[in-house]
Amino acid sequence: MLGKLKELFGPAGRVNLERRFSIHCETPQGSMSRVYRANDKDTGRTVALKIQLPDKHAAAESRAERGTRPPEGEIAMSIVHPNVVKTYEHGLATTGERYMVMEFIQGVSLKFVREATKVGVRAKVALLAQAADALAAVHAAGYIHHDVNPNNFLVDHDNHVKLIDFGLAVPNTPAFRRPGNRTGMLQYMAPELIRREPTDEKIDIFSFGVLAFELLTDKLPFGGGTNLAQMTQKFNAKPIDPLILNPRLSDELVDILLRTIAQKPADRWQRMATLGDALRDVNPRRETKGNAQAS
Repeated sequence: MLGKLKELFGPAGRVNLERRFSIHCETPQGSMSRVYRANDKDTGRTVALKIQLPDKHAAAESRAERGTRPPEGEIAMSIVHPNVVKTYEHGLATTGERYMVMEFIQGVSLKFVREATKVGVRAKVALLAQAADALAAVHAAGYIHHDVNPNNFLVDHDNHVKLIDFGLAVPNTPAFRRPGNRTGMLQYMAPELIRREPTDEKIDIFSFGVLAFELLTDKLPFGGGTNLAQMTQKFNAKPIDPLILNPRLSDELVDILLRTIAQKPADRWQRMATLGDALRDVNPRRETKGNAQAS
């Protein structure tokens, strides 16, 4: 029995991933890791096996040694919510890489929903309400996500939304609210993060607002352009009027969108915990004779 355990787990409790899992295919998820659809031979279930890239692993080990940030797997396992991907375990492989075992979600990203499918406003708002609930759970667990973008939300065949990535999440503590490195995707990044000012969970609210604006209008609220141009626009320009891009949106929904992307954190929607309910309660479409019954 002891020999069998050593063979499976390797030195110091590390797991031999090649023996433990049957790999089916690599998925497109994750810029900081490799994510595979795999079969867990121990449990018999199909899982998503996430293996951190070596350079990211070294950085994570360095942070862990300094005691500044928990491993991604520890963060993920502490956030339990129906709209957050379930993480079954995490640890070190015999090869030295960090790994996570998660539920496998058969679905598409919110980016795909925006780009490749015909989904009505009402259905999109329902998806956004679920995404807001997921981020509220992150904040309730004491973390800032730091990488809210359409690629990190999956929608399954039952239109159920799952938040899938915590690679950049940090504890919502004074040490991590201090000005520091910019992380995340620039087009969804809050102005205070770009300016290297103190941050809090409201950077996630801004990023969510940009995501929501884009999903509902097919455009970014501050336009495109080069990296520098995007930064400058966020500092100096008002967002594009959502009604110019999508006249079907109701005034109440537009008000929610604009409050989530307010330049100043004090003017922004303050708590993710109330945003999901606000999106569920709002009438998302402008009522006209032609669309009063439309979705």
